[in-house]
This record gives sequence, C-alpha cells and structure tokens, in this order.
Amino acid sequence: MNVLAALGLAAVCGWGAAPSSPQQRSSVELAAPSSSVVLGEPVTVQATAELGPGEAITLDLQRSTTESFAITGVRELQPTGRRFELQIIPLDIGPRAFPLYWTLTSAGSTRTLAGELHLDVHEPPEAAKAQDVKDIKEPRSAGPLLWPFLLMAALIVAAWYWGTWRKRSRRELAAAAGLPSDTRSPEEIAESELAALEASQTWSEGRHKEFYGVLTEILRRYLERRFTFPATRETTTEIHRRLRQLELDRQLLTVFKDLFDRADLVKFAKIPAQARWGDSDLMAARRLVREMYPKDLAATGGAQP
Repeated sequence: MNVLAALGLAAVCGWGAAPSSPQQRSSVELAAPSSSVVLGEPVTVQATAELGPGEAITLDLQRSTTESFAITGVRELQPTGRRFELQIIPLDIGPRAFPLYWTLTSAGSTRTLAGELHLDVHEPPEAAKAQDVKDIKEPRSAGPLLWPFLLMAALIVAAWYWGTWRKRSRRELAAAAGLPSDTRSPEEIAESELAALEASQTWSEGRHKEFYGVLTEILRRYLERRFTFPATRETTTEIHRRLRQLELDRQLLTVFKDLFDRADLVKFAKIPAQARWGDSDLMAARRLVREMYPKDLAATGGAQP
C-alpha cells in the first residue's frame, strides 16, 4: 500500500483527527448529609452549580415551594454564585423527590434549571413510640356492622367539639380585645387579638397545640376580612395559592408558609414545639398583619404601625 492510499484510509477512519470537546451544559448538583431524614426536622442541602463563563443562578423560591417541603433559608457560600446552602423541612413521609428550580442568567437572557433531591422521610421517634403499643390480650374483632356507626359518632363528636372550641376562642378574644369588631379595620382587629393571645398563659402553660390553633385562626380571619375569601374554611395550601395569585411580596409568602407549616406540624404531626417558637411566631404573625395590607393604605396611614 502506498503512502497516499494509507493517508486516504486514515482520513476515512478518522485517525489523527483532534477530538471535539463536548459543549458545556450548565447544571446544579444537590447533596444532603444523609438520604434518611425525619419529618419536620430541618435538613441542610448543598447546591453546587456547573456554569459557563458569565452565567449566574438564583433559586426560584415561589416555583420550588410545594406541599411536600418548606424552604426556610438560602445562603450563598461563594460570591460567584456557584455554591449555595439551603435549609429545608420535609412535610411528607416516605421516599420523596423534592424538586428545586433555579433561574439561570446568561448574556441578558434567562432560562430554568431543575434538579431533584431524593430523601427517605421517616416519622419522628416520639410518634413511632406512641404507635408501638402491644395489647396484652388478643384483640377482639368488632361486628361487621358496628364500626361504621362508631366512626360516624366519633366524627360527629369531633366536629361538635371543634365548633364549640372555635366559638369559645372567638368569644374570649373578643372579650379580651374589648372593642366592637365591626368598627375597626382588619389590622386593628388582628393586632388586638394577637395581643390577647400573647397576654394569655397558653404558651407558658405548655398548651402549644391550642396556641397554634388560636394563632392561625386569628390570621385566617384577618385574611378573610382583608381579602374577602373564605380563609377560615380553606387549607393552608389553598390559602397560599390565593396569596400567590394576589402577587404579594415573596418574603411575606415565605413567612406565611413557614408559620402555617410549623403550626400544622405541632397540631397534627405531634412534633414537639421548641421554646423559642412562641415569641418568634407571634412576631411573624404581626409582620404579616402589618405588611400584607394593600399598598394604597400605606400612603394614607390606614394600617396600624
């Protein structure tokens, strides 16, 4: 084989050609200290971005917020915008994929980067111990037609108790405020009710579930008066969706969701309340009342400072 034929064969086979470098694709890697976490306990997540020259990312808090977890903090570890530390609280039990969305900015244009954090969420040890109760005697099965009536009776009693408790709480708050509710603004009513709750012994006596029940009820009634939607009859997720549609400040939306998620954990998931939560959540509730009113009232002094 002559030299020309050898060179032709090498060209056909691609020998001697310089390898083409793959185009760099921007991405975000998420990592947690352990994939096994506990319901309601904060988890520290490290986010590392692979970016091209001149690119930067920011976390899209509004899009990343879901019913499965709450984002309580975001901290940039490097000024270049390539490493972040996030604090999240899981709110669902079982294997979960937590999506996080980032806004990538490059040369004046933006696009979305998405990543998923996979965690296995377990019940708190206190809840597991409460369920780990063994009977001394063999359980006796109920009659086939008895348990539906017992369940219905229990639901009726629970509904009656809940309605009675709500009415009593409203009467106590109105009496403590000492002002007619129909002559005051929604902010004035909520401020007086929060002051009455703070003056009560509910938190200091360890009645944390009752404390969060009254606190969230005050905020629900305030939102119902201020924005005229049935907040007292809607879930936390439904209220959060309505507030997002009102295009309120994102920081206020985060404060609202963190407060109501923590309250739901104490009321329904049997998460022990920490001592500092009482004062901090009262401050958060006052911030929502003082900053969530329409902007036209700010110019006229319509809301209480």
